[in-house]
Amino acid sequence: MSDSGLTIAFQPIADLSGSRVYAYEAIVRGRNGESAVEIYGSLEGEARTTFGQRCAAAAIRLSMAAGLGTSGARLLIPLQAAGIDAPSEHLEPILRVARVSGLIPERLIFGLEGYQQLRGGELAEIIEVHRKAGPLTAFVGLGQGHSGLALCGRYLPELVKLESDLVSAIASSWSRRLVLEDLTPRIRGLGLKVIATGVDSEAVLQRLRGFGIHLVQGEEIASPEICALPNPSLRRAA
Repeated sequence: MSDSGLTIAFQPIADLSGSRVYAYEAIVRGRNGESAVEIYGSLEGEARTTFGQRCAAAAIRLSMAAGLGTSGARLLIPLQAAGIDAPSEHLEPILRVARVSGLIPERLIFGLEGYQQLRGGELAEIIEVHRKAGPLTAFVGLGQGHSGLALCGRYLPELVKLESDLVSAIASSWSRRLVLEDLTPRIRGLGLKVIATGVDSEAVLQRLRGFGIHLVQGEEIASPEICALPNPSLRRAA
């Protein structure tokens, strides 16, 4: 990854109910700070197909070198859903790296970004392949307009990651609080876990506790660190 100018940082997703790290998310950045979405959009052909695999393999190796194996936490690896042409073929080299590194598939979570753009059959196949092999699936980017909620109900990933813009505004925006208050029980009613990212203040964190959301991520919890697994900073609820 260093040869291509890419870096991978890890940011914890904390579980408030158990005061522990539920997972570490692998965050890919380009030479000039580009996001993985921006990098993927600049690629063509086979480079697009293999981008997710290369990032996943590097994230597994780096996280295990940093101590993931003894942490008890999972590893969340974001993937561009459009880059998964053949789910089984896409997954196999990633699992091969995991096996060699000593990471069991059940501790992997694949976060599907852009899942709303896939056809139903494609999305169902990805989730089914993951489920049979062991990794969990998260839909990334559920937000204010409830876009993607119907797909959550139809295809049932294990987790849903909320948009950071929605979460970070709930301490100051009455309308955003109402959206989240309505959205959270709908997701739970489907049997899915909610991850709230964008937690940038204690006020936001306390609002999320009030909504019963226990999986949280953001600067208030811990900043991403390159090739390291940072410990979250959590105050106990009053």
